[in-house]
Amino acid sequence: MDVTAVPAETTDLPAGLREVLGYWNRLRGDGWAPAWADFRLLDLPSPVIPFVIVLDVVPDPLDFVYRFWGTGNTAYIGYDCTGMSVRQNKLFSAKVFGECQQLVEERRPIVWFSKVVRNDGLYREYTRLRVPLSDDGEIVTHIVSAVRIEEKLDEIFTPVSG
Repeated sequence: MDVTAVPAETTDLPAGLREVLGYWNRLRGDGWAPAWADFRLLDLPSPVIPFVIVLDVVPDPLDFVYRFWGTGNTAYIGYDCTGMSVRQNKLFSAKVFGECQQLVEERRPIVWFSKVVRNDGLYREYTRLRVPLSDDGEIVTHIVSAVRIEEKLDEIFTPVSG
């Protein structure tokens, strides 16, 4: 897996993720992050909601628990992690933990670009936006994540010429 991380404000996001970041920015106002109580999933664009994940931050020892796992994530990954620690994520526990830890430390929106080739050869590119939420204005208490997934079938199959 090839992964690159960049601050969200330095990249051109796809439309749905750009709208999530805009919503987050409007809610936070002059603060560094909005509170979970102010963030409404239903205020996000409806095509994005199935690809949203919400994590609760457990401070000591540091852990992240999936509060909401959109159905689009289940369709692409093949399982649902609602209520589980990221450490229990069968395929991506170390990757997700590291990304969430970085977000907690940096306290700003970050975008991760990932390229994944599954065992069956399917090639996908993930653009994942993670934004922090803070109930007390001091520490990250929740993380909202939205993803855009592109399947690259042309990378696998050679067109048959006739």
